[in-house]
Amino acid sequence: MLKKIIKENIDYIKQTLLISKVDLIKFYKGAALGYAWAVIRPLVTVLVYLFAFTFIRQSSYVDGFPFFVWLIAGLCPWFFVNDSIICGAMSIRQYRHFVTKMKFPVSTIPTFVLLSKLYIQIMLLVAVIIIFIIQGYYPDIYYLQFMYYIPTMYIFFLTLSWILSSLSVISRDFENLVKAAIQAVLWLTPILWNINNVKMPILKFILKLNPVNYFIEGYRNIFLYKQWFFETKYSIYIWIVILITALIGS
Repeated sequence: MLKKIIKENIDYIKQTLLISKVDLIKFYKGAALGYAWAVIRPLVTVLVYLFAFTFIRQSSYVDGFPFFVWLIAGLCPWFFVNDSIICGAMSIRQYRHFVTKMKFPVSTIPTFVLLSKLYIQIMLLVAVIIIFIIQGYYPDIYYLQFMYYIPTMYIFFLTLSWILSSLSVISRDFENLVKAAIQAVLWLTPILWNINNVKMPILKFILKLNPVNYFIEGYRNIFLYKQWFFETKYSIYIWIVILITALIGS
């Protein structure tokens, strides 16, 4: 079945790319600022978190880096994670007319839905890079790792969406559960707090097994810590998880 799904996505690649662009245009249609909202909405969220955490933190630095740049480096991929989980779960139900009214492979629906969210992530990433340059953090050779982390992140959440979207079709309650659980994912992932502050080794290990944490740390390793993806043992782990979710999802 997995082989069939991969073949369907390859055969319909042109249609998938076209529909993903249409989905992106439809998302911002009617907005006066248009695609600028791809950057404005996340930045407003960042500023809200920054304002809130400024009053509860005793230090304005994390691991020697200003809290603002540390926070924005972790929140940048989160917006793709958030949209991928929610929109991926809703994808087949949202585009059910593709299933009931025309001959269109169901497996490609999450593909173009997540692609439209990936375009937004890339636009946001460009804005974040500009902010880092303004802050004095200039692009270097470690930025090449975006060519690894972005496709890997997309593939993982695509395979995850195969599971979530299928279960959401069976029950709308599951879709509502996903929407409710996304906040738990945010707070259980070291995005707004530093995982190095966790003193219990077992708990810290369990938290690191969260696939979302892998991508959050990956972005921070590129922007701040300057570490290669192959230097962490979790790179092998994430591809094992991707294989498992792909097999289950297919």
